[in-house]
Amino acid sequence: MKACRKYKKEWPAFVGGQLPHGRTEEMAAHLKVCAACRAELEETRKLMSMAADFKEELKEVMATVDWESLPVEITDKVWAQKERTAPAQAPSGWRFWKWQPVVAGLFLGLLLGGALTFLVLRPQKPGTMVARQETGISLPADLVERVDLALARRETIDYLERSQYLLLDLLQNGQAGESGLVRQERIQQLLTEKKYLNNQLDDWRLMKARAICDQIELLFLELSQLSPELSARELAKVREMVEEKQLLLKINLVKKELQQGEV
Repeated sequence: MKACRKYKKEWPAFVGGQLPHGRTEEMAAHLKVCAACRAELEETRKLMSMAADFKEELKEVMATVDWESLPVEITDKVWAQKERTAPAQAPSGWRFWKWQPVVAGLFLGLLLGGALTFLVLRPQKPGTMVARQETGISLPADLVERVDLALARRETIDYLERSQYLLLDLLQNGQAGESGLVRQERIQQLLTEKKYLNNQLDDWRLMKARAICDQIELLFLELSQLSPELSARELAKVREMVEEKQLLLKINLVKKELQQGEV
């Protein structure tokens, strides 16, 4: 029995052909005279075969994941959840902007964890058991980074669209548009959101978007210093600034590039 115990830990290496030649011959000779070890060796072979099947099945499941489109899909789900739960007025404050990448990461973890849990815990055939073995499969290292980038693009598009609507209303309707107090409130809200959007715009791939957002921020800062009810002279000055910097045209161009994933 002592001899059997010393072989016990080496059955997987024996089956895999990883032992030195002398040790392999010694264990093969022992198997000829020990029925208990032969039975244990057979169980080890079955277990390793099941582990290999599990590894291949897991690889097949992972191969079905579209890693290129997954960040966008996660972003869409997070954004849809935000729109379902958001109040009528657009949210502001640091908590909303700070936690969106975390939410995306948690969603991704739950998605992949659920798939792996299903494979490990699903019912097996009678008399079989699941082998847990190192699979050698790793997730793409840049997946979370791409999810963050997709979220940053979506947040920036949202900021640009709402800034564009405000400017269009101001330039086209002037004093006949929304009340000055409502407009000032929207401006303050956009200024606050821009402050927390800056962290996401630090990515070098969003440099062009950062530039136009900074120009919008400067204009809004100047508008916030004016009286809520703009005079004709002040309105003309704002219109001149927008036209001189071609802000509305730039917003449209950057939005299009963001939507196409080029910025």
